[in-house]
Amino acid sequence: MSSPPPGVTVGVDLGGTGTRIVTLDRDGVVLHQVSHPTSASSAGAVSGLVSSIAAATAGRQLRGVGIGASGPVDSFGIIRNNDAAAAAVGEYACGAGRGSAGLLVVTLGTGVGVAALAGGRPFRGADGGHPEAGHIPVGGLPAPCYCGLPGCWEQLASRTALDRLTGRETDVLAAKARGGDLTAAQVFDTYGERVGTGLVTLLAIFRTDRIIVAGSAARFLDLFRHGLRRSLDRGPKYTPKPAMVAAELGDLSGAIGAAVMAREEPL
Repeated sequence: MSSPPPGVTVGVDLGGTGTRIVTLDRDGVVLHQVSHPTSASSAGAVSGLVSSIAAATAGRQLRGVGIGASGPVDSFGIIRNNDAAAAAVGEYACGAGRGSAGLLVVTLGTGVGVAALAGGRPFRGADGGHPEAGHIPVGGLPAPCYCGLPGCWEQLASRTALDRLTGRETDVLAAKARGGDLTAAQVFDTYGERVGTGLVTLLAIFRTDRIIVAGSAARFLDLFRHGLRRSLDRGPKYTPKPAMVAAELGDLSGAIGAAVMAREEPL
């Protein structure tokens, strides 16, 4: 009689617009992945999620399910409306964050998520939640946000904000910028400056040795890196110079991190 297949963990990344699900084996290998739009209906989201998890295990023993959600998750595990923490754990365990003593992960997607890790452990507040650092006040352009701030970093630095800046022609302009079009390149340079307006504050607080840019805007990091770095320039003693890289796991960072957190033992 053949032995049963080894147990797996499933990770779910519930983003504002898309949901990604992965199945991870004991060695951190992705055995299965699927992505679909995030349901606007709570009832439909739950039933669809259960079906997707069942399909993702494919008859294997399920050891646990981890979920990263866009927005605050309290100390009781109730989603209050932080996929950044899951992405940070994923990149630390299996991606571009390996070996980092102090890691800052910024997800630039529908909104802006931020997670800081020290020794691989996410920082949590006294209430058990992760920082909502996407909603820090920034100067410059007025950027009213649903959080109540008249100038909010998320409204300037998210992928949603980038799409507004490019007239929803982000991929087209990116191709032009990479082809040497200076006008298109300037659009991404401006976006980089806006990302930097919030990041400079976070680096002054967390003083990390590495920054990972995740989320759907990460694939344009080569185009907005220069503008971002320019926003971080301060006095010589106060200008942070951590390594800055795009997420190695791409859009699967959050889902893989959620699966890692569902393990009974770390990788």
